[in-house]
Amino acid sequence: MSEIGNDAPLAGYDAWRRSRLAERMRLSGGQRVWNHLITVVVYEGTAPGPEAMGRTLSSLQAQTYRNVEIVVAGASALLEPSDFASLRGLFVEQALDPLALLSDPAADHLWRGSHLVFASAGTTFDPDAFYLLNRMLSPLQERPPPDLIVCDHDRIDGTGPSPSPCFLPGWDPDLIVAMDYVDTAFMVSRKLILEQRSAKRSASLHEWLCHLANGNPVVGHLTEPVMHLPTSMPRPLAVAAVVGHPPARSIAIVIPNRDKPELLSRCVRFLEFIDIAELEVVIVDHASTDPATLALYAELETRHRARILRIDGRFNFSRMVNLGVAASTAEVVMLVNNDVEVTDSREVERMAGHAMRPEIGVVGARLLYADHTVQHAGVVLQPGPNRELAVLAQHVLRGAADRSDGYLHALRTIRNYQAVTGAIIATRRAVFDQLGGFDEVSLPVESNDIDYCLRARAAGFRVISLPTEGIFHPESSTRGSGITLEVRRMRAAAMNLMAARWGEAVDHDPFCNPHADMWDRPDAVFPWNR
Repeated sequence: MSEIGNDAPLAGYDAWRRSRLAERMRLSGGQRVWNHLITVVVYEGTAPGPEAMGRTLSSLQAQTYRNVEIVVAGASALLEPSDFASLRGLFVEQALDPLALLSDPAADHLWRGSHLVFASAGTTFDPDAFYLLNRMLSPLQERPPPDLIVCDHDRIDGTGPSPSPCFLPGWDPDLIVAMDYVDTAFMVSRKLILEQRSAKRSASLHEWLCHLANGNPVVGHLTEPVMHLPTSMPRPLAVAAVVGHPPARSIAIVIPNRDKPELLSRCVRFLEFIDIAELEVVIVDHASTDPATLALYAELETRHRARILRIDGRFNFSRMVNLGVAASTAEVVMLVNNDVEVTDSREVERMAGHAMRPEIGVVGARLLYADHTVQHAGVVLQPGPNRELAVLAQHVLRGAADRSDGYLHALRTIRNYQAVTGAIIATRRAVFDQLGGFDEVSLPVESNDIDYCLRARAAGFRVISLPTEGIFHPESSTRGSGITLEVRRMRAAAMNLMAARWGEAVDHDPFCNPHADMWDRPDAVFPWNR
């Protein structure tokens, strides 16, 4: 199967979508519920003309949910409002700029709904689209109703024979800044619109959504492709630097190690080139005896004023991390496994810069195997098949080629995840201290990095993965790749603890789309390809 990174159509998608719609309609029984009033503002976009407008209005007329009003902005007055009497009406506002509904209090009286949907002419909706949107406003388990709902959808721009699906990774505040992956496939509450009012008017819907990235709205994700947009597949914008936050003034590089001088010498090579005024290097050694290792320690002490902490006893990786951080004073801590090789030190500086953002708790990286295939670009959590594997912590697009973009550019954009691998991460000291460091009591070896990320998210911080270049990680080189009975038991115990501690996060990963399987595989797989 070919990878879908940009706008290539997917054979089989349209038949799958129609089958899924038929099943949804059968199960719902065509229910005509009456609850929240939803306003749809329809405007001329990239497909102007009466035919495109007619397709959009016809699909709205066919909705099973009838508590919908339509506001047509800037269209011909030849539209007949009486044709939409079975809905809550159609209103034509020829002078209306749709963006005014988001910014101008003088336009508030032009729409009555509690929620707003934008649709450029040519957009169509499945018959149950607004039924499903309305249903999401009555969440279960006493959760607050979402103020923003992003929707799976598909796109067709007229250059191909069939639509291409956009199975979204939920709401990702960093991704929306990097790429307009939502377009008009969202519904927003009047409450959130009023809260976001500012003196500066947004130049586009995308710019307005980018403003939401600075806050923390309650968000829902409709994982059904109910909207069909007349536009091309999303592409990343030019990569921009982190704006508004100064770079890290000081970084502490903390490296747990035991012998393996050939690994450690490659790991620390980037220290020769890193451009940080205040750099601390802490090596936490666990019972090394190799003369070459001890000689390398002496060289690091001389060249980089490294501090060597020596600990003995049973191997406890979490304790080594905690002691290493405690021995440093820098504002940003970089935890680096001794089998990681950084070939461009600027990527370390970039990670540290993102760690300085106050909303960020943990920064991970895209890692490569020695053969230049992807080892890690983020971690997705899912329930495991049995007690021994109670939790699956799977890597995004593991094995993909280095040059690959990934589905919806997953390998070329900053992404939020529940967790990233701890092979190399950046975190502010203040965050590390607030969270109490790694769990050296219950998770001394396995899953401590995942647990740290989940605790960061629980405290309100984001966990992001950067699309870095030239960072290599062969994975578990220090402890070896052999799976002994003891290791299996240790991993099973850690997974059972994680399942008990983080059951909700495992069962409902907000960045995992059920229709796009990209976990521990080099290409995305979709339901019609399985």
